[in-house]
Amino acid sequence: MRDTARLLLIAAVLMTASTPALSSDLTVFAPGIASVGLRKLADEWTAQTGNKVTITGANVGRILTSVNGNVPADLVLLPPDNLKEISTKLAPGSMVTLGRALFGMAVKAGGPHPDISTLPKFAAVLKATGVIGYPDPLVGSLSGAMVADMLKRPEFTGVAGRPLKENAANIVKNGDAPFSGGVISEEITDPGAELVGLFPAALDMRIDLSVAVLSYAAAPDDAASFLRYITRPEAAAIWHGCGVEVNDAIVTAPRMACPIPPPAPRPPGQ
Repeated sequence: MRDTARLLLIAAVLMTASTPALSSDLTVFAPGIASVGLRKLADEWTAQTGNKVTITGANVGRILTSVNGNVPADLVLLPPDNLKEISTKLAPGSMVTLGRALFGMAVKAGGPHPDISTLPKFAAVLKATGVIGYPDPLVGSLSGAMVADMLKRPEFTGVAGRPLKENAANIVKNGDAPFSGGVISEEITDPGAELVGLFPAALDMRIDLSVAVLSYAAAPDDAASFLRYITRPEAAAIWHGCGVEVNDAIVTAPRMACPIPPPAPRPPGQ
């Protein structure tokens, strides 16, 4: 009897030792301006941990609606002011600064790369061209709204804005405008478009980004671990390569290849 009990105990121990720890799948709400770099980091995370990460893409308004409606997810990535709007939906103390998406001008691959390094030079190029395309603010593009506001400055008098229902890379790739303006994270991920250069520093064109764990997350511990993973110093190079800056020291460093991931799913009913 004792031998039988001992054998059962040994078998139970062996079964426990051979059973892999259960992994938790995660869902992250994130706008398109950050989704490419996030996808690269998520793929690394999955390879290391076995935890799958679904990135649910949408514009800021749709993400806010989803969070306020408690649509299932574990983390949310947005501009910090927008995260403050949903502060009651965030796990206390979990909000972390990620970085910023800088703005640049794009041209169709093989097109001209004029010098836009200073505000006078940038304004002169746009005045000579007469028009710049940008994502349409009416479909929820924050970057497009910011470019439209930029064109109201006196330096750009006479420059026509051309809002289009596509991202900045597609605008020039499809020939809808000779140049386009927007966040570089949407301009450098398509081989059909090339980055001419960053908007001049004098314009201070940027979209700040932060990330937080949702208070109703199904896997809060894994979500917190993934948050630490994507904001650790070693992640800076990947973010930079995909157009989001988290370290001032590498803003002008070469960027890695960062292809567009498969289309992200939308929240149910969106």
